[in-house]
Order: sequence, then structure tokens, then C-alpha cells
Amino acid sequence: MDERQARALDGWLAGLPAETVQRYFLLLDELCRGLDVSRHEQFGFLRLRAEFETSGEIFGCTVEELRDRVALRLPEGVRKGQDRPRTPLETLREQVHRRGHPDFR
Repeated sequence: MDERQARALDGWLAGLPAETVQRYFLLLDELCRGLDVSRHEQFGFLRLRAEFETSGEIFGCTVEELRDRVALRLPEGVRKGQDRPRTPLETLREQVHRRGHPDFR
């Protein structure tokens, strides 16, 4: 992302409340990590992705670059995912990792 694109994006973000910026980051982060079906139905996910891709096109950047630029405005705990609740899928993955799969105990 070049300096002109970054300034335009920063100007847009500056007009948003902090909680909205955080919500955008969490959505962008989930989009970049892949679909978690426990949190979105497929049509909603595809529409959400299209909205952010359009925003990226407006600012001349990818969804990942958009996420990274939004992240610069947030505390490190939010960027690392410490301040968001665990999804049911993440919770299940942690349990299986810790205790093994129930079918193979």
C-alpha cells in the first residue's frame, strides 16, 4: 500500500468510533484466517467478504492489507485476539488438542 492509499484509509478510519474499528478488525481477521462456520452462515460470510473486498478496491489494497492497516489503530491485545471471545470451533479445537479426540481415547 502506498502513502496516498494509506492516508486515505487512515482518514476514513479516523472518523469511526474505536469500537467500530475494533469490530472491523475482528471481521477482517476472521475473513483472512478463513471461514468459521460456527459464527457465520455461508451467504452472510460471502456477502461480508465481498463488502470488504470492495473497500479494499476503493483504497487500492488487498483484504489482508486493509486488516493490517486497521490493526495499527488497536491495542496489541486486540490484534493478537486476546480481547475477543473464543468461538465454539476454537474451543473445540483446543479441547481436542489438549485431551485428544473423544473417538480415539
